[in-house]
Amino acid sequence: MKKHFSLILIALSGIVLFSCKYTYKDEIVNAKNEFTMTVPDYLSPADNLKPGADFQYSNRYRNMYIVVFSDKKDKDFQTYYNEQLAVVKKALDKPMMNDSLPVQIAGAKGIHTEIAGRMQGEMIYYSIQTLETKDKFYQECIWTRGEDRKLKYGKDIQHILSSFKLITP
Repeated sequence: MKKHFSLILIALSGIVLFSCKYTYKDEIVNAKNEFTMTVPDYLSPADNLKPGADFQYSNRYRNMYIVVFSDKKDKDFQTYYNEQLAVVKKALDKPMMNDSLPVQIAGAKGIHTEIAGRMQGEMIYYSIQTLETKDKFYQECIWTRGEDRKLKYGKDIQHILSSFKLITP
């Protein structure tokens, strides 16, 4: 009888665990009163990802990292875009870049690009959106480790990138 009771408890525990789904809420973050981005609440503010970044969020457990940079326009968009991608490519062994797609986001236009490559023997996946406004360039960069995480968080990554909004376009 005790064995049956224990098995029933174990079975019920398993049903409860598997029926629970992780849900999260979006949080709108104001970055220096210049732009906002929407991030899932499983990401937390960070200050150690990249010095000088206007926006830094991460979750080390999920291996997801976000930085946004802004730079004053002092060159044409294509030159800026190429320079920024060169920095990422240089950090990776055998970087692979997918087709770049044009994007238009409330007051900014630009290009979305994905780059993958090895860093210290591990696959790293970058999703980069480079935007141009009248006065500035913005680079949104989200990265994660491993293809499984890229696939698992792909919708979240796209949602974060497309949530970028200038406060004063």
